[in-house]
Amino acid sequence: MAAPSHGRSAPVKAALARRSPLPGETFGDVLCIDDDSVVQIVLQEVVRLAGGVHHEARTAEDARAQLGARRFDLILLDRRLPDSDGLLLIEPIRSRGECPVVILSQLDDPLDRQLGLGLGAAEYLTKPFNPAELTARLRALLERERRRRDRGRDETIEHGRMSFCPGARRLRIGDEVCFLPPAEARMLRLLLERRGTVLSRDDLTSAACGREWSPGDRTADVLIARLRRKLPGDVAEITTVHRLGYVLHTIAPD
Repeated sequence: MAAPSHGRSAPVKAALARRSPLPGETFGDVLCIDDDSVVQIVLQEVVRLAGGVHHEARTAEDARAQLGARRFDLILLDRRLPDSDGLLLIEPIRSRGECPVVILSQLDDPLDRQLGLGLGAAEYLTKPFNPAELTARLRALLERERRRRDRGRDETIEHGRMSFCPGARRLRIGDEVCFLPPAEARMLRLLLERRGTVLSRDDLTSAACGREWSPGDRTADVLIARLRRKLPGDVAEITTVHRLGYVLHTIAPD
């Protein structure tokens, strides 16, 4: 793998000079799927400098488990995993949303590149890679995803008598309107976007507060209790799934 360069090209400097995350803020969660410990150490620093939060998976099986448990904003994917060709993960990744995939591979044949991009990868980069260049590419992708999410916040989510505008944090039930605190609004948006899906306390805490859940942390439970008081039973119901988390179901109007 190429060692970090002390001299950066002008395009890389320009990319890294874009707005950096504020303290406690990130541009998104990045899942790095690679079984090489040294590569994971380098990717952890690359992702941090790009403004993301690093998550790692060493096998395809581990990656599938993590993909089923939470949402990611960007995925770095090695081709040669111990239990699978990494390309076989692209379809299940894309089936869960628009998360961009960047392939990192020692296979540099044009046909391999064509296959990866044809399956839906955003980029196909070969190893060894330049960490500074990769940082700039990841920053650009994470910022693009952040802008896409920001546009989505202005869209109104409607179900029956309920109308919710995440950007304004405005919840309307029939003729009654209330404005939710930021953490409650972020949690309700996730629950509505993934209604019918069980969301873990880690998912909910990350969405509402921008941090990981830890044992004993009751923040998600408190916010769920507050949302339940604001959602009439004939409009939506948040159900507790023992040991797993919570799931929201909207009630169809008569």
